[in-house]
Amino acid sequence: MMQHEHEVQKAICQYLDLRGVCYWAVPNGGQRNLVVAKKLKAEGCQPGVPDITIIHEGLYYGLEVKKPATVGSRKGVLSLTQKAMIERIKEAGGEVAVVYSVADVIEQCIDWHMNVL
Repeated sequence: MMQHEHEVQKAICQYLDLRGVCYWAVPNGGQRNLVVAKKLKAEGCQPGVPDITIIHEGLYYGLEVKKPATVGSRKGVLSLTQKAMIERIKEAGGEVAVVYSVADVIEQCIDWHMNVL
């Protein structure tokens, strides 16, 4: 079964809900017309922002969700814009991880010493 980023992110959000984590999705993707795109940019939307924002014990954690590798397709990769934004976030003191599954999120929460398990 081919897994798309949408399905992976949905499963991650279900896991975070079960654990009572303070998080939200950042809907930066998708097609928008020029008027809407200009309005969002003027309101502060930034390209490359991670898909999910977590706030835990006053700290920022970002999850960039990518499609896992499957038979016949490679795993998703970061764009140059995403790489640059991840570096900006880390330089500002935040944490960001690229994840491909709920298991990756669990492992990352352990690495970040987040008591959400």
